[in-house]
Formats: sequence, structure tokens, C-alpha cells
Amino acid sequence: MITQSLAAYLPIDRCHALVDGSELPSRNAGAVLFADISGFTPLTNSLARELGPQRGAEELSRQLNAIYTALVADVQRYHGSVIGFAGDAITCWFGDLPGGADGAADRALACALDMQGQMASFASLHTPAGTIVSLAMKVSVTYGPVRRFLIGDPQIQLIDALAGRTVDRMIAGEHVAQKGEVIISTEVLGALRAAPEIVGWRAGEEEGQRFAVVGALGAPVGQAPWPPISYEALDVE
Repeated sequence: MITQSLAAYLPIDRCHALVDGSELPSRNAGAVLFADISGFTPLTNSLARELGPQRGAEELSRQLNAIYTALVADVQRYHGSVIGFAGDAITCWFGDLPGGADGAADRALACALDMQGQMASFASLHTPAGTIVSLAMKVSVTYGPVRRFLIGDPQIQLIDALAGRTVDRMIAGEHVAQKGEVIISTEVLGALRAAPEIVGWRAGEEEGQRFAVVGALGAPVGQAPWPPISYEALDVE
């Protein structure tokens, strides 16, 4: 189906809203997760050198698809939405859920730790010629109010975007995070159901701004996968 194919380019919460005929709120509170992967540039260079530009690009796409498919699946298992890709990074949104489900901060942190576990499978990639390329990821999670926009020209393209101080703190956390770490703002600590295992602290650029480096959850967090989407209502002849 054409609609289902196009849905791969939309945040999953946007897809559900389109199917349900509902509107996503422009103001909300929840958790924002930013995951940044390093190592793709050496991988790109090695594949291009070994396979040539065309075959190297095809092999790079295959590797990228495998990595991001695994990471996006983690996000969606915890009822998160991938808002956008920027270079080697993804920005994700987790809203609070009704019905006693774990809160957005808990699910975002659990997802971040699971994503780091997924990256262990891709830590050392072997190119066809045997070159070993190391990949690593750092994750920043913040919690608080955000503004959400659809920006662009409706006749050409619209994209989802998040803005606000919560997003600014997410970026500040990413700047002080190191490879292999999950780092959270103090707002996340205050929103968690149980205190996590903290293995270190980082100072942000702003005075008094601090981020905790998390080693493990303080209590189990339940997954909340998105229900299947029925796209038939959106398909047109």
C-alpha cells in the first residue's frame, strides 16, 4: 500500500493521529531522547575505498538500515516516536500515558539503556576486506514541557520539530556526554519512579546545570509498544 510505504517517513504518533483523525498537541510535557552515533565517517571511507562509490554506498545503506531498524524498534517498544534524523543522530519523543503505564521519563531512560545494549552488536563492524570499524553511541535524555510544530511548505514537505528549554537541555547534555554513555538531566531524575544507578556526573555549560550518567534502572520498566496501524482508511485510488 502506498500510504503504508510513506508512513516510514513519519513519526509513529503522527501516523496514529492521521488514522484516528485526531490532532497532536502543540504543547506537551514528556521526555526527549537524543542518540548520536559516531564512526560512520570511517565506515563510509573504508567501504568506498574497498568497493567503489556505488557498491560502497549500497553496503553503507545496508549497514545503516540494520542499525537504525534495531534502534527505532526499541523506541517504539517503549511507546516513543522518532521525530527526526539529523546526520548520525535521532531525536525521539516520549509522552506520558494513561492507565497506570510507566511514565515518559521511565520509558525514555529504559529505552536509552536498551539502545546502548543494541549498539553492542554493532560496536565492531567488519568490511568486506576485513577492516574493523568501531561504532559507538551517546544518549541524552531530558524531561519537561515542549512545543511541537509542523514546519515547511504543505505543497512540498512538512516535518515535525520539537522546541523549547527541554530540547535545549537535551542538546547541552549531548555536548557533555561521552561515547557509550546514557546521560540524563536533573528533571528526569525528579520524574523517575525509582532512582537509577548513577555512575558519574557532568557539568553543563550553564551555571548550576548538571547531568547524571546512568548505569542501570532503579526498578523494572514495562514496555508499551504501539498498537498496529490500519492504513486502509488513508489509502486513496
